[in-house]
Amino acid sequence: MKINLIYHSGFSLELEKSILLFDWYRGELPEFQRRKDGEEKDYYIFATHSHSDHFSEKIFSLRKNGRRTHYILSSDIREKLPPSLSSDCSFLSPGESLSLPGLFVRAFFSTDLGAAFHVEIEGRNIFHAGDLNLWYWEGEPEEENLWQEKRYREEIRSYRNFLGGRTLDCAFLPLDPRLEKHALDGFLYFLEGISARAFIPMHYWDSVSEAKAYLSDPRLSPWLDKIHFLKKTEEFDLQ
Repeated sequence: MKINLIYHSGFSLELEKSILLFDWYRGELPEFQRRKDGEEKDYYIFATHSHSDHFSEKIFSLRKNGRRTHYILSSDIREKLPPSLSSDCSFLSPGESLSLPGLFVRAFFSTDLGAAFHVEIEGRNIFHAGDLNLWYWEGEPEEENLWQEKRYREEIRSYRNFLGGRTLDCAFLPLDPRLEKHALDGFLYFLEGISARAFIPMHYWDSVSEAKAYLSDPRLSPWLDKIHFLKKTEEFDLQ
């Protein structure tokens, strides 16, 4: 499974028969290989919510004759689309699931907008958090910050129960330096409760050095070998 960071929370994952694209709104897509039999790989295009840094109608430019393209979008996006674009999309609200041949998707609650997605495909288990995070903002009302902490922890526990002890292949998680001393709150809680072969930080725009600085926090030391910051031009191969 080859993983590419495109920008911000946008990633592509290339498998033997499939290509998954998450939250692409900006940046160039990598070149994808055809299947071994020469056929085009199936495209599964996800958008976790309608915020402009996670969703753009440019995803519909990827429709192509001869290629099976499936759009799996959070339900809040539906109202923003004309029927000409939404007619062949699958829309999921938190708690809902979608099953297609070879694909299973479960949507989880987001503490901001839309949903987080758990995806099972070609024997892989993948989690993209979207804007599910512990958004503890200094200066905001304490009751709002306490709600964020409570609701985030509840949803991660729910996800852990859903997994039933399974290990994820990769988890894409917000690590946003704007949260300052609270930037690791949600990230760390996820790592403590859920097993994954690779944890990939996201949602830091161009503040790469600021986000990477959190790796020096000793609380992350048990997972440092599994935390991977990707470069935009880097192809990360998760065997």
